[in-house]
Amino acid sequence: MKRFLRMLLCAALLLTLIPSCFAEGELRGYTKSDGYVYVTLGQYPQTAEGGVEPILWRVLTVDAEKAYLCSEYILFAMPMHVDYNAYKKIGADFGATELCAYLNGQFTQDAFQQGETELLLPLETYGKVFLLDSEDLKNKNIGMGLGEGLKAWGTEYAKENGLYVFQKKYGRHSPYWTRNQSTTDKRHGRCTKDGGQLGHIVANRDNEGVRPAIYLDMTKVEILSGAGTMEDPFTLLLPGAEVPAEVPAEAPCCVPGDCTCCASCTCGCQETND
Repeated sequence: MKRFLRMLLCAALLLTLIPSCFAEGELRGYTKSDGYVYVTLGQYPQTAEGGVEPILWRVLTVDAEKAYLCSEYILFAMPMHVDYNAYKKIGADFGATELCAYLNGQFTQDAFQQGETELLLPLETYGKVFLLDSEDLKNKNIGMGLGEGLKAWGTEYAKENGLYVFQKKYGRHSPYWTRNQSTTDKRHGRCTKDGGQLGHIVANRDNEGVRPAIYLDMTKVEILSGAGTMEDPFTLLLPGAEVPAEVPAEAPCCVPGDCTCCASCTCGCQETND
């Protein structure tokens, strides 16, 4: 009887040691009380030497269909459109710009695997990778708003490769494009400025930052690991990928000094007789 009870106790202990296949938690949008949830998806050069690291995304909003994410950091610098006279005519459609073509061409190829792109939803005619709208940058409900909420900092890679950095008195953040054309001068695109305000600059400026944004398809999102914090962001299970095999946890002895209750005890104790 004592042996039977010890076996039941051991079985119960083993069940508590079996880890879940997926991390607890869920994607949610920004809240004033809890801030952002963070996700890693894709990878891109980020160190000064060009070392590739996972791209960190902040989750702005979530609904039943999609999650709206933007890169936490400015990843690189490039013009919106080299021919600013041409941009004057086509700039109202971000999808017609050279920057949009680059984001959905070379950048997507460099940053994402096939399984990762399957998690992305397109926005209008812009493709699966785009930029924030200037109205997003005014929106305090998603943690933005003019001032500190609008500022972003470039990676070391971006700064080493031409990204402009504001002076120390402004916090050494960097400017980045929105997907909007200026209404003041149509040769210009709208962008962020030194004091955390919106402004505009000529479309061929090559030291202006790029801070990509994406939509995640919520019908395909499964959280694989992480806590959703900046330090321990969520990672996602890619479509078609197998769940990594779990390593069984070591079972303790049911009774100190007695390994007769189950064969999986690994504590090195000696068997005893009832």
